[in-house]
Amino acid sequence: MTVIVINAISVKEGGSLVVLQSLLAEMVALRPDWQWHVATNSEARSRLPDLHNTTFHVYQEHQYAGWKVRLWYETCLPRLINQVKADLLFSQTNYLPASRLSCPALLLVQHAGHFSPVFKHLVDAQLVNLSARISWRLKGHWVKSSVRRAQRVTVQTAALARSIIEATGVPRERLCVIAHGTGQARLREHLPTSPVAGQPLRIGYITKYGVQKNFAVLFAAVAGLHAQGVKPVLVLTLSPDAPENQAVFELARQHGVAEYIENHGELSPAEVDALYSTLHLFVFPSLCESFGFPMLEAMAHGLPLLIAETDSNIEVAGKAGLTFAPDDAPALAALIIKLIKQPAWHHACAQASRERAGHFTWRKAAIETLTLIDTMLTTMPKHAT
Repeated sequence: MTVIVINAISVKEGGSLVVLQSLLAEMVALRPDWQWHVATNSEARSRLPDLHNTTFHVYQEHQYAGWKVRLWYETCLPRLINQVKADLLFSQTNYLPASRLSCPALLLVQHAGHFSPVFKHLVDAQLVNLSARISWRLKGHWVKSSVRRAQRVTVQTAALARSIIEATGVPRERLCVIAHGTGQARLREHLPTSPVAGQPLRIGYITKYGVQKNFAVLFAAVAGLHAQGVKPVLVLTLSPDAPENQAVFELARQHGVAEYIENHGELSPAEVDALYSTLHLFVFPSLCESFGFPMLEAMAHGLPLLIAETDSNIEVAGKAGLTFAPDDAPALAALIIKLIKQPAWHHACAQASRERAGHFTWRKAAIETLTLIDTMLTTMPKHAT
């Protein structure tokens, strides 16, 4: 029997948790005869269903928090691999141990920030504490060294693959681009209604906080819309208690758009799904993403999608994405005005979004991942280094 260990020790929320939930379930369904062992934490375990032939090894936070995380990788993870006699390790956390493993390792890199000059600049500007900066840079070095040690690396976009090759020098043949599914959304049968002139325009940006999220250009565009007689409602899902989100709300006040924000806080997947259905369009101004699940979820709901013009955003959205320069709020506002004034174009953009979303499925991602694992199992010895 083939035995696979999945390392998800630090996966707790956001896109990484969506990947763990969705990809694992599809892979187990496709290979029910394999034995799956998942290293996880109690928070994530509570959100994962019981699966056939799957054993969850739950570690408490005190075992891997802070500096102990490196110790966990060098001791607990190799011990688990040896204990279950694993044929392959699939690490979904960006990291691998420095020590030699008894089986080949497949690494999923889900944090594009470690390979982005833009992200580095944003982090350096925000992290005024020297120790925090050093910690971030040490993590970056660990990710890059993990990429070099892995027998194969998988990423969700070709844009990230290019960045990784440039930063690490690993050969292109060791990287495999596997696009993932549409987040937690399914394709909707009915397209959203076009906005009606004079009625509130519901603009969505459903995302968690990140230094790269570029709320400033969105707030400036909303201010511009109001100045042109549009009644904007900006729909957000930011936890109101988080200090970093308080800074976002203060930025909205500085732009004079706080009264136009409808913030729902953190929601369950079902509540998020329902919220998408209330929108007229979706804006994704993020400057750096590994994949950008909100884009996929918005397209699955048939929402016209306006994206900052970055390589990864364009790759994911394809021709369905209406692009604007990342710092050009007037251009963003002009695109939104056009969608309001031309219902036929709004409908065409909605159709393009839903069609594009149909290219991304978790079943397809699982098949491609398993094909890669099959190749590794047949071509690489268990004691690969």
